[in-house]
Amino acid sequence: MGAAMTRSYSLVDGFIDAFDSWNPIVAAPTLRMQIDSLVRVAYVARAEQADEVAAYVIGGGEFRHLKDPNGQKLLDRRLLEHAADAHPWVQEVYSATSGWVHFSPEHVRATWKVIQNDDDPSAGMRFSGGVPLPQDMIPCEALAQLVMAMTKATEELFGYVEAWESRKGLPAGEVRDLE
Repeated sequence: MGAAMTRSYSLVDGFIDAFDSWNPIVAAPTLRMQIDSLVRVAYVARAEQADEVAAYVIGGGEFRHLKDPNGQKLLDRRLLEHAADAHPWVQEVYSATSGWVHFSPEHVRATWKVIQNDDDPSAGMRFSGGVPLPQDMIPCEALAQLVMAMTKATEELFGYVEAWESRKGLPAGEVRDLE
C-alpha cells in the first residue's frame, strides 16, 4: 500500500502539473498509470491469497507472472476483468487512455483538425493544428472527463488504502475506527 500511495501521489502531482501547463498529452497517460495502480491494489485487496500476492510483489515479483485462481496470468486485461465488478467504469477509461500511452491515432486527432470546405469540395481539405498543441484542439468536455476520471481513480484507490489501514495489524475480522 505504501508503494501504491507514493506512486499515486506522484501521479496526481504530475497530472496537475501537466494539466496546469496545458499538456493533456502527458496528463492522459498519467491517468492510465493511476488506473494501473488501482486495478493492482483492487486485486490484492480482494484476493483470497492476498498475503501471498503481496509478499510476492514485495519480493520483486511482477503481476504478469502470477496466475489467478482460474489459472489465468494477471496481465492488465485480466486485472481489469477482476476489477470490473467493483469499478465498472475502469475498462472503458483504461482503453481510452491507452491510446495516449502508445503513439496512436489519438495523438494525430488531438494534433490536427481536418477542415473540409463545404462550399467548394474540390478545394480539398485543410489541416489546422500546431506545435505545441493549441488549447482549442481538445474539447473542454474531454478535459473535464479527464479530470473527473483521475479524481475517481484516485478516490477509489485510496478507498482500498483506508480499508487496509482500518485492519492492518489487527486480528482477522477486527477493524479500527479511522475517525
